[in-house]
Amino acid sequence: MRQMMSRCRLLVLSVGVLIAGVDGAAACGSGKLLFEDKFETIDPAWNLPREDATRSNGPGGLVYKLGPGDSIITLNQSGLHENYEVCAVFTSEVPAEADAYVAVDFWGSDSDNLYEADIYPAFGTYSVYRYQNKKALKPISPRSDDSVVKGTSATNEISITVNGNKATIALNGKKVIDFTGQPPEGGSLFGLSLGTLKGDAGPSTFTVKSIQLREVTASQP
Repeated sequence: MRQMMSRCRLLVLSVGVLIAGVDGAAACGSGKLLFEDKFETIDPAWNLPREDATRSNGPGGLVYKLGPGDSIITLNQSGLHENYEVCAVFTSEVPAEADAYVAVDFWGSDSDNLYEADIYPAFGTYSVYRYQNKKALKPISPRSDDSVVKGTSATNEISITVNGNKATIALNGKKVIDFTGQPPEGGSLFGLSLGTLKGDAGPSTFTVKSIQLREVTASQP
């Protein structure tokens, strides 16, 4: 699907159908809330540029309108975290058959070293990428799951729970897979990614409705 050389990433370093009634609010677990952003204003911890013609924000969330071959990665700089759940709610308006994706980043140390849990709404698939020393690896290749809301207009929630070197992905409230990874020593950054491929038929519009970071307690997997 996505290849490293074809993925033009506009780097900004430093940074469902949802369950009925959620209304764009992230439905993370019950752990202590460490961070939440609904993007009515831009938190400086994202370190986003002040001016960006592709970006807007307000009560509806953080919106990016990206042409074919454009992307954004941002890692939040509010702190380093060991065990946590990070979840985000995205809406997407994408062309048919587009490789456009929304993603939650985790186990990140910098823009070249992070994990990324993606949803491709046009295809109804998800995957996990690992970027290590400027190389792209695919610990979990793209695969279908009925939990993904498929379509050119869709809302999806991605949740990643990490505990030690174990990670669990849940999509729209349904656990889909566990896997083992290599988190950075001393804690990691979290963030989000949005993007398109050059071969897409037209621009895509993505809205990040909200993102939460929650503490993982001893009773959580």
